Amino acid sequence: MPFLLLFISIFSTILTAEELPVRITTRVTTWEDKSNKLKVDDIKAKADSINFQSSGTNYFNFGFSKSTHWFKFKLENEIIDSNEKFYILLKAHNIDYINFYFFDKDGNVLEKRTGHYITMSEREFPHRNYIVSIPKETISEPIYLKVRSDISLQFAVELVTDESIRNIDYTEQWIYGLFFGSLAIILIYNLAIAFFVRDENYLYYLGYVLFFGLGQMSLLGFGSYFLYPESIILMRSGLSLFFSISLLFFCLFTRSFLKLDKRLPFAARLLFVFSLVFALNIIFSLTGQIYLASIMLSVATAIVALFILILIVWGFYRKIRSFYFFGAAFLILMLASITYSLLKLISVSTNSFFEEMLFPIASLADITLFSFALADRIQLLRLEKDRAEAQVVRHEKERQISRDILMQSLPKTIPNIYSLDIEVFIRPMKQVGGDFYEFSSPNSSELGTLICDVSGHGIPASLISAMGKVAFTTQKENLFSPKRVLEGMNNVLYGNCNTQFLTAAYVYLNIETHVWRFGRAGHPSIYLQRRNGEIIKVHPKGKIMGAFSAITIDEVNHHMISGDRVLLLTDGVTETFNEEEEMYGEDRLIDFLRNHYVLPGKTWTKTLIAELESFSKRPLKEWEDDITFILLDLK
Repeated sequence: MPFLLLFISIFSTILTAEELPVRITTRVTTWEDKSNKLKVDDIKAKADSINFQSSGTNYFNFGFSKSTHWFKFKLENEIIDSNEKFYILLKAHNIDYINFYFFDKDGNVLEKRTGHYITMSEREFPHRNYIVSIPKETISEPIYLKVRSDISLQFAVELVTDESIRNIDYTEQWIYGLFFGSLAIILIYNLAIAFFVRDENYLYYLGYVLFFGLGQMSLLGFGSYFLYPESIILMRSGLSLFFSISLLFFCLFTRSFLKLDKRLPFAARLLFVFSLVFALNIIFSLTGQIYLASIMLSVATAIVALFILILIVWGFYRKIRSFYFFGAAFLILMLASITYSLLKLISVSTNSFFEEMLFPIASLADITLFSFALADRIQLLRLEKDRAEAQVVRHEKERQISRDILMQSLPKTIPNIYSLDIEVFIRPMKQVGGDFYEFSSPNSSELGTLICDVSGHGIPASLISAMGKVAFTTQKENLFSPKRVLEGMNNVLYGNCNTQFLTAAYVYLNIETHVWRFGRAGHPSIYLQRRNGEIIKVHPKGKIMGAFSAITIDEVNHHMISGDRVLLLTDGVTETFNEEEEMYGEDRLIDFLRNHYVLPGKTWTKTLIAELESFSKRPLKEWEDDITFILLDLK
């Protein structure tokens, strides 16, 4: 609402303000010197042969021109009140060279200079417009004006007094004070939000608003008058420099805010190219290539405006919410940008309203709506955060359920087998496991040990683990044969696992017959280590369970010797990674077995976990995969 009142006040001020200065542009004749060589004496001498023409316009607009433009006009005695001091005002803010030539009745010339190459302290009348006083002795004689600029050339000529200047300044400074004050408030407000939110979009937005404001100050002459009155470089380059930086930030803001990297990668790359164009234009501005920088700024602004309009139409068609506020804001800026660029590139009749009021009104509405768009984005981010937190809670509950299912499916006790120590270690990834193990022991001399790894994690993996346990319980009569156990389990599981599957390793031992029997179904190798440290890698053939209607399992037997040690494990052990993405691997595991075979079972287990944590440089709870192993230690 405050901004709406501001717009209304600006419009009402423009429409109701009394025109205190006398606009004399229509009485000024003009001639173009394309050679840029003629001086005032040449013009005076050839006054009769030079064809000064009346433009018939109330506001000169020459666009971008390399020529020198000469103007000629005469002030009639009846216009000038001898008791009051009069001035000529060029209603413009970005002209490089301005030379006034006043002649007295004797033909003597008095030159007065202003423009960007004259600092404020050196000007006869410091002002954001270009003002010089009229010597009374020259009133009845022709006045010549020489103008040349690397920036697009538009201006009006007015006859003013001290009082009219004060009245104009009072009105304009009130209007522009509201405009720049509103920009400052928006900037400070969003800076405070950016400090807490820490979103890169706010960084781009703040850069856009800050340098847009500086560009507006340069465009309207306030920069030269208030910010850098003694800097010729900034007087000349400020317009193209600040607007190029602003549009650079705007391209980055558009790309980031609309998430074009994901939605439209081609558009994101094109905006990056536009950013490079504006960055190049910044270099042109700083190195004094003002003519080139000004043209490039106008052309690039129009192209970017049309391109983003296409993006907005696409976003509206796809009904993407973030495009709505952005689109409403940009449509206002686009109309102002295209209109302003056309006024700069084409020599058409225009007026001071378009030059001075078009951008302030449009840009303030635009910047305000962009601020609303960011606020809407923050609201969406807050909602997304709430949903994400709710999802985390749900996942945590699922993990807990998964853990409960897994733990309930695991053996509650470890069988008591004569002369055999059993060590079990199982750690599900973040409390969600696909690993499980099971024992079957009909008496104190026989033991069947099963270890499985289910593909995936979460509740589905835990349910498959429970099904695997049930399938194992159906194989009690086949306890002595790894081949029969694993093939029988597959017959139960096939058709019930959907897209998931199991790998498994099974070991049967019989203390009385002194035999180890091994079988595996797509699972990592089993390791048999003799008392003397010899390591036998047991790797019988066998496919995964649950994926095929029938599988064939090879069975391998080894004679049992006192002091044997058997290790069954899941791939979480060997596939532990360090910070360099290097895997622990089988070679390191075999080295560990070879170097620590004399350790008792409990100490051996703790040492292996410490080894893996040291290798990965992370605590066990941060590992990516489940880790399970069983150590059978024959006395």
